[in-house]
Amino acid sequence: AAASGSGAGAPASGAPTVEYQRNRAKAMRSWFQQIKLNEQVVEAQVFGWTRSNEISNGRWVMFGLLVGMMTEYATGYSFPDQIALLLTYLGITDVE
Repeated sequence: AAASGSGAGAPASGAPTVEYQRNRAKAMRSWFQQIKLNEQVVEAQVFGWTRSNEISNGRWVMFGLLVGMMTEYATGYSFPDQIALLLTYLGITDVE
């Protein structure tokens, strides 16, 4: 019987053959290539819930809120009133 942990294809004598080692090395190489490919796919992801997309989105939201607060301070219109006014000026809806 093969020694425990030696895997399928190992000779019964316990000494691995060159062919067995070559096959195991090929399997390990393909396993590491698959891991590397998976890492490259994750790093190359542009769309979706990626860290850089979320940071960029958060910065734009903070900028929009800052502009809304500064406009409210300058004009006296609250943020929801500014949105309603914008929608009215663009002709999307008539909010009174």
